[in-house]
Amino acid sequence: MRNRLAKLIDLKSIITILITGCLIYGFIVGKVNNEQFMTIATMIFTFYFAKKSDKGDEE
Repeated sequence: MRNRLAKLIDLKSIITILITGCLIYGFIVGKVNNEQFMTIATMIFTFYFAKKSDKGDEE
């Protein structure tokens, strides 16, 4: 459990959460339209979930 929490709070996770939050805020206030939101959100989540670990502990 502690190991999972430590992995959650790594730099990649923090940056992903911050960018996602900013993107959602921009969408809510009308600075980002639907097409831009979907494109950027897809890129962020694809990178986050598809990137393999550099440490080699994930296959």
